[in-house]
Amino acid sequence: MQRRVIAVLAVGAVAVAAVAVAMASLQQDLAAYWIAGKARWLGLDPYVNHCGGAVAPRLCDGVAVFRHSRFLYPPLAAELFRLLAIVPYRAAKLAFTGAALGGWLLTARLMARRPGGAPSHALAVVVTGALFFPLYFHLERGQIDLLLLPLVLAAWLRRKQVFAAGGVLALAAVFKPALLGVLPVMFALGRRRLALATVAGCVVAAGASVAISGPRLVREYITEVLPRVALYGEGGTEDMMLPPGTLPITDEDGETAVVDGVTYKVTIPPFDGPASASLPRLFAPRTPGWVTSVLPYALVMLGLTWVARRLPRRYEDDDPEEIDSPVIDDAELLLFIAAILACVVTSPTGWVMSFVWALPMAPLFWTAAGRARVSRRELGMLGAVWIACALFPLVNGWTAVAGAALVVAAAHAADAWTDAP
Repeated sequence: MQRRVIAVLAVGAVAVAAVAVAMASLQQDLAAYWIAGKARWLGLDPYVNHCGGAVAPRLCDGVAVFRHSRFLYPPLAAELFRLLAIVPYRAAKLAFTGAALGGWLLTARLMARRPGGAPSHALAVVVTGALFFPLYFHLERGQIDLLLLPLVLAAWLRRKQVFAAGGVLALAAVFKPALLGVLPVMFALGRRRLALATVAGCVVAAGASVAISGPRLVREYITEVLPRVALYGEGGTEDMMLPPGTLPITDEDGETAVVDGVTYKVTIPPFDGPASASLPRLFAPRTPGWVTSVLPYALVMLGLTWVARRLPRRYEDDDPEEIDSPVIDDAELLLFIAAILACVVTSPTGWVMSFVWALPMAPLFWTAAGRARVSRRELGMLGAVWIACALFPLVNGWTAVAGAALVVAAAHAADAWTDAP
């Protein structure tokens, strides 16, 4: 009974905050999704900022100041966002935010119902989520990670069904291509068939993109959008900016924006602080290059694959009776989640709101740690880096460093767990 009361209070607090931000905030990432869907309904290029143009001058998200739009996902994602753009933006905001809350709760349920799970594991996800500043930041910006998190987690927990699981992971990668960065860790963990099924699913998605969006848009995404995003994220250079005065829907101070005829605050306190969680942006904020963009990912993923190969070997065709171990299950899941978080902090578009991918770590750290015999010192280290990620980002670079530290701590824990006697 006490657990249920705590869970209801935690969910209620987050739900109230979610309604507040959905009503007041622009939810600028969601605006980019909705505008991309609208652009496709009009037969327009979702990667072009049409604000102030001759064709659709009011097709603006109120934030983009470059000639290119802030939409960074593959063309097929833009086609799927047509479903979101059917309804007015205010209705889309409420529906999308409600779905994000549902994704958070579904993640908690999946952690409780996984092999070796327990109701306390769901409570851990709920309570830590309610105390996790990136979760509120995620809702304020209208990001999509919470909708994808239960899909990716369910695919991993059902990883023996390789074709279904690989298809789900490929679908998630349509909206978050950076998720494909976990493939080296999947191979190193011995999940080769799942990794190959994911690649096959991506090939199918690419074919669907060509068939639905057309080869021109796919070619533009591969040759123009991806190289630009790899260096600048959603930003760009000065010569990429729109001409002055091309944003007629933004007020003089840039504090409000009009989307679909309704005025919203671009950001609301306390979400107007530092949001970047990108090591490449931290290392080279003004002069990004391929070395600073690629090297962090290569080094972090090399370390994670080394840890993955140290874990007890478990392949899809092993005898289940010989490898049945909740400790190894938890270690593999922890390393898989750490790899996703590594893709966030090593991406030029890594943001603090994407730290919601870390929420499934909570029951592994605190509720399930006892059976892995993690030392108090190791638990203290995990707790410290978790708190660093959960706090409001105090200065620029805080979240990138804290996220990288969490990845290292999770990898160390996964390695230590399987070494326990």
